[in-house]
Amino acid sequence: MSKRIVLIAGGSGLIGQEVQKELKKSGHEVRILTRQENPEAPYFHWDPKNKEIDRAAIKGVQVIINLVGVGIADKRWSDKRKEAIFNSRIKPTQFLHEISQNTPALVQYISASGITCYGYEDPIKIYKESDDFGTDFLSTVVRRWEEVADLFSPQQKVVKIRTGVVLTEKGGALPKISGTIKNYIGAPLGSGEQKMPWITLKDIARIYVHAVNSQLDGVFNASSANISNEKLTKAVASYLKKPLWLPNVPGFVLKTVLGEMSSLVLEGVRIDNSKILNTGFEFQHKTIDEALDYIYVQKEKD
Repeated sequence: MSKRIVLIAGGSGLIGQEVQKELKKSGHEVRILTRQENPEAPYFHWDPKNKEIDRAAIKGVQVIINLVGVGIADKRWSDKRKEAIFNSRIKPTQFLHEISQNTPALVQYISASGITCYGYEDPIKIYKESDDFGTDFLSTVVRRWEEVADLFSPQQKVVKIRTGVVLTEKGGALPKISGTIKNYIGAPLGSGEQKMPWITLKDIARIYVHAVNSQLDGVFNASSANISNEKLTKAVASYLKKPLWLPNVPGFVLKTVLGEMSSLVLEGVRIDNSKILNTGFEFQHKTIDEALDYIYVQKEKD
């Protein structure tokens, strides 16, 4: 395995910080793009909106990892928020492609993506990477996101990592679930039967490093397994040793509170992860019990 110079956009986020750590453990040189002015190495200034970048950041870069994008579940989906979700992914990618024209050493571009690309039309089907995109808002965002990533091809290998729900107590969905359970107001959402493809923070970071180390090319579903909302809620409650005594939260209540964004918690999709496994990758956390044991017992100290 050759050591690479890896440039990360979005490296200060939840996944980005873990990817940094795993890349360094593998011996790669890591540079991180930041919007802060006059940062010190390994951080380098960029402003994709105004198409500015410190040229020292891209000198000799062999791999670009793009994790940029505002959170899809952070705020209610107003028209303005939808525009931000779309533009925060598309425009930085377009700018990275522009600057890639002046990075002759670049051999690989790795883009974050989402399992939300398949839509929620068929909750029974197990989706593979070759299946069609859905037609809802997030499916449309991911389709365009991946199309822009493909601008790097055929000059570079292009990897698109369709990420499931990332489980960690550092952020994302799990603290929201555990928070309600700790306060004795936890309950499954809607029917509770909707499936959620999940992956630990550790394993999603390891997939990015595996993509670099193995020089992967193509699109990959990144999820350890699929679990129902009800089973996940009960599993978390068991680890926290808290009771679940409330009935399921009715779907209409969540639709009233969250609007269109309620699809994230009320609708489910099942995905197939055999393609990434066939590249030689092995998940450290294959079951929800292994994942929660890692998160709550080991406390992610490694």
